[in-house]
Amino acid sequence: MLKHQRTKCGLTLEELAKKLGTDRHYVWKLENGKINMSLNYLDMALKKLNINPENFFLEFISNNKQ
Repeated sequence: MLKHQRTKCGLTLEELAKKLGTDRHYVWKLENGKINMSLNYLDMALKKLNINPENFFLEFISNNKQ
């Protein structure tokens, strides 16, 4: 879901990593489920992407309905 939001914003891995103060490998791991993201980190990432958390979770829920 993070990758979808990042690409929707037109950002590369490197650009998002820079905004988050981390490296592109860490962002790649987050996007690919290799490591879990804390809610605080998710909140910070959404703010850096200018995404409303409510809209993020509503989209997440609608994309994951069975």
